[in-house]
This record gives sequence, structure tokens and C-alpha cells, in this order.
Amino acid sequence: MVISPIVDRFHISTQTYQKQIYSKEYDFHWLEERLLPLNFRIVFCMRSPESFEAARAERLKFSGNPSQYNDLTPFLREQELMRELIARSMLPTLTLDISDNNAPAAVERVADWLEASGGLYMPD
Repeated sequence: MVISPIVDRFHISTQTYQKQIYSKEYDFHWLEERLLPLNFRIVFCMRSPESFEAARAERLKFSGNPSQYNDLTPFLREQELMRELIARSMLPTLTLDISDNNAPAAVERVADWLEASGGLYMPD
């Protein structure tokens, strides 16, 4: 039994950053073609625009740079860009609304999705 690998959304983050900062678009189709047979998945945690203010208030309790949260517009734009990039991905994706900040429920939804979609183990 081999458990499927889990990694950060590194290629989506890279595409997002490059497009936002340098207006460059990179195609990671070649990478996803290699990740797909390894049973990689994307779990896209997003929140409703209305919930960003409450999330900001919570984040400020721990932030070492609270001024970066003065304007939430860049975070909203980044989320929308990531949504667009993930929609183009060939990897199986779960879009998870975490607007309610209920981490235990989110964990259960991810686990249920992975189990139901065959994402817990490598295919034989």
C-alpha cells in the first residue's frame, strides 16, 4: 500500500505570482502530465469575499506585518486568479469554501473527498 503524495500548490502559486508581478504566463501542463499518474490532487481553499474582513481580524492577532492586510483587494484578486488557474488544471480538484473558519469540518470534507475519489492511495 502506497499513500498518495501531498504537496503544496507550488505550480499554481508560481503561475499566480509570475502573472501578477511580471505579467508572464507559464504553462505547467508538462508537470501536471507527470503528477496525474502519481494521483496528485488539488484542494483549493477559498473564502467568500464577504468573509475576508473577519479572516483579516483573526490574522492580525498573529501577523508580524499587519499593514499588509490594510487593503484586502490584492488578496481577493489573487484568489480569483488562482481559481482561474486551477480551473485549467488537469488534476482532480476539490474547491473548499472555508469562509466559516471551521477547520475540523474542512478536514473532514477533504478526507471524505479523497476517500470517495480514490485519492488516498496510489493506483496499482
